[in-house]
Amino acid sequence: MKKVFLAATLVAVYSASQAQTPEDALRYSWLQASGTARSQAIGNANGAIGGEISTIFSNPANIGFYKTGDFVITGGANFLNNNSTYLGTSQKDSKAAGFLGTTGFVLGKPSYGAGSLKSSAFGIAVNRVADFNNRIQYSNKGGQLSRTSMADYFIEDIVANNGRNPHGSDLAVKAGWVKEVNGTNNNIDLVSPAVDLIDAGGGLEQKQTIVTNGGITEIAFAGAANLNERVYLGGAIGIPMLRYGATRQYTEQDPGTTANGFDAAWFDDDLVTKGVGINVKAGVVFKATDNLRLGFAAHSPTFYSLSDSYIATAGANLDDFDAENTSSELIYDYNLNTPYKLMGSFSLLFGNVNDVSSQKGFISGDVEYVNHMASNFRTTRDNRGADNNQFRGLNQAIDNAYKGAVNARLGAELKFNTVAVRLGGAYYGNPYKNIAGEKGELIQGTGGLGYRNKGFFIDLAYVQSFGKDVLFPYRVNPDFYGGQRPGYVNNPANIKTNGSRVLLTLGFKI
Repeated sequence: MKKVFLAATLVAVYSASQAQTPEDALRYSWLQASGTARSQAIGNANGAIGGEISTIFSNPANIGFYKTGDFVITGGANFLNNNSTYLGTSQKDSKAAGFLGTTGFVLGKPSYGAGSLKSSAFGIAVNRVADFNNRIQYSNKGGQLSRTSMADYFIEDIVANNGRNPHGSDLAVKAGWVKEVNGTNNNIDLVSPAVDLIDAGGGLEQKQTIVTNGGITEIAFAGAANLNERVYLGGAIGIPMLRYGATRQYTEQDPGTTANGFDAAWFDDDLVTKGVGINVKAGVVFKATDNLRLGFAAHSPTFYSLSDSYIATAGANLDDFDAENTSSELIYDYNLNTPYKLMGSFSLLFGNVNDVSSQKGFISGDVEYVNHMASNFRTTRDNRGADNNQFRGLNQAIDNAYKGAVNARLGAELKFNTVAVRLGGAYYGNPYKNIAGEKGELIQGTGGLGYRNKGFFIDLAYVQSFGKDVLFPYRVNPDFYGGQRPGYVNNPANIKTNGSRVLLTLGFKI
């Protein structure tokens, strides 16, 4: 029987008494660009395309091209299909959800004076920055058995924190999944019937289902100035409103029927995160020539004030004991700063840009850098005197797990009088440092049509996404047993997502 002493030296395992994890930071920073149907049809490569309301959320200097005004409303739907592979077994799941996309107005005003300011613009828009509606399920049934148990995670948690977590390891102990027994020299030994099964040469079947909902909706206030029809300066203040809900159900069981002290155990939890944030976006667009535009934009971190509501349940079916325990509700307030973002853009226009009837379209592109390891959790000032030291381990885990990533987008629009045809694509780079096989990326192919005539326009877009990500049912420290336990590693579930999105935008000149 494997024994671990509470007096053991602390190991590098993060396990806070709150519900925040490094994955939370990535969820709120690894976001794909969004916008109107026109913008998404060109892969959201909109950083230097000129008058387009979506640019309030990318490079607000572009609204400086407006001389009149637009009002737009966008709606859409996401359809996600996930294929998971865990320890040699594959499963499929799906989820669909509708959303309100970029909606708002921009007002442009020409300046008739003799100065360098030729026009200015102001806009207010609402945008669906992130959509968390999803369903993922993975299992190793019929594949390779796991040589670790979630009980291992709970044991490491107790050792690392010199005590039980009331919303995790304490529930496992009360259910008999982990047991504290008297050892030698007044030590307490931590044991588990699930770990005993593994030490005896067996393994575990494991399964997890994750259902998420919610999203981030941002309202932004933007202004821009047109200087001599060559330089356009703009800025925006964004107020994102966040809601994330997750229900996770994890089960592990002995695949055999022989009595060995362990049948099955489970850990289910529900998390709801709500909050609001603020950020600033600033940008500039240069007209190198009438047909070539160059843009640059910088996004500040988003400074979130968040609140978690968390509840967990752990249970076990043992040969001689069955139990289930549920924690009290944990409500915790904290702050999160997401990474900054830098973006460079170009747009090459075809035809006579000064004559609407002679414009033939454009090619545009964006390249942006996001430093995912810059995410940072902090306590609130009024959180009962707590200080940021309790988040030090979590922030260090973020530094260890993530890195900066480069994203790229490319799009084109061809105009045929009142009808436009659009194509585009985007690549969102890997944010992981690959500590335990993590790798993530997202590729999008986009297209759409548009019609504009007599102050009215309608745009339709389709976005096809191909993504890769990883999930872990729990994490252990591979060095915890000093290499004496074979197979004591983190096994990721590899997730391949095939998603489609359709959008419709209606707009009117004002």
